[in-house]
Amino acid sequence: MRRYAVWMVLAGAAAFLPLAVFGAGSFNRDLYYGMRGDADVARLQDFLRGRGYFNAPESTGNFFGLTRGAVQQLQSAYNISPVSGYFGPLTRAVANKLSALTPAAIPPAGTASIVSLLPPAGASPYRGKIEMSSIRGRESTADKEQVTLRNTSSVETINVTGFRIENSAGGSVDIPKAFELPGLAGTAMDPIRLRPEDQVVITFGTQERRMNFRENLCTGYFDQTSKFSPSLAHRCPRPDVKEYPSLSDACIKQLQNASSCRIPKLEMFTDSACADFAQAHFNYAGCVKDYREKANFYGTRWLVWLQRDGDFFRNTIERVTLKDQAGKTVDEFEY
Repeated sequence: MRRYAVWMVLAGAAAFLPLAVFGAGSFNRDLYYGMRGDADVARLQDFLRGRGYFNAPESTGNFFGLTRGAVQQLQSAYNISPVSGYFGPLTRAVANKLSALTPAAIPPAGTASIVSLLPPAGASPYRGKIEMSSIRGRESTADKEQVTLRNTSSVETINVTGFRIENSAGGSVDIPKAFELPGLAGTAMDPIRLRPEDQVVITFGTQERRMNFRENLCTGYFDQTSKFSPSLAHRCPRPDVKEYPSLSDACIKQLQNASSCRIPKLEMFTDSACADFAQAHFNYAGCVKDYREKANFYGTRWLVWLQRDGDFFRNTIERVTLKDQAGKTVDEFEY
C-alpha cells in the first residue's frame, strides 16, 4: 500500500542549518493562525527560528502574524502551494524531514541545488487532505465495489465533485453531485463538499432510487421501501410527546413503541388524533420539518452510487489513482 513518498535532493543551503534544531521531534497536528499558548506552536517557532524564518526573540506558542509569515517563508522556499501560512500536512511533511536530518547527512555547500521535500510532480494541492481511506476492489459484482474518500484536513471544507477515480487499465469515473438535503420536491443536487473528517462512500453498482445524498437524522426512513448498500444509519429522533399534552396516555405508549425510522401502520393507533399525529411526524418529510434546524441534523457521510453494471476494478491486483478537477494526483492505492 502507498502514500506519497517524500522526495529529497539536499541543498548546499542546508549546510547552514543550526545544529540545535536537529532531532526536534515530529509535528503530528495541523497548526494555524489564532492558536494561543500552544506547546506545538512554540516548538514550531523554535524550528522556524533555527532556519532563519522567525526572528522574534521568544517562542510564545501564539500563532499570529509573525508566525504565519515565517511559515509562508518556509512554504515559498520549498514550493509548497498554496503559500497560505497554514501549517498543514504538506508543510508538516517538509518540517518533519528537515527536523530528522543530522549534520553528517548534509552535503557541503554548493554540492546540490536545493532541498526538495515535496510530493512528486503533478501532485494536487489536496494531496494529504483528501485520502482514499478504504477500497473494496476484490469483489465479484459492481454493487460491492466501493471507494471511501475522507477529508483529513482539520479546518478546510473541500469540494470533491469532479474528482476522478482511475484504474490501472485506463478506466475512469468522475464523482458526481449529490443532494445535500434529499427527498424533498424542488431541491437541486449540490457539489459534494466534505467538511473536516467527513467522508463519501462511492459504490460502483446500482441503487434503485438512483439518488446520491448526504445522510441526515431522517434518511433512515428511506430503506423502509428501498434497499441500500452500504446500509443507512438509523438515527431518526422521536417527537417529544411532552410538547403535546393533548395526546392520550394510550397514544403516548403506542408512539413510544413505534419502530425508529419506520412509518407506523395507522391501524395500530386507538384514536384518530393519535393516528393523525403519527401521520404528520413519523415519516421522512415530518422528521425533516421537525429537526432540520438542529445543529446535528446533517451527518458526516455522503453516499454515492455510480450505477455501473460491470466491474471497475480487477479482482487480483490493482492500482487506483484519485485525481482532482485539474487532473492532478490526490492519492494512490495499490492492492
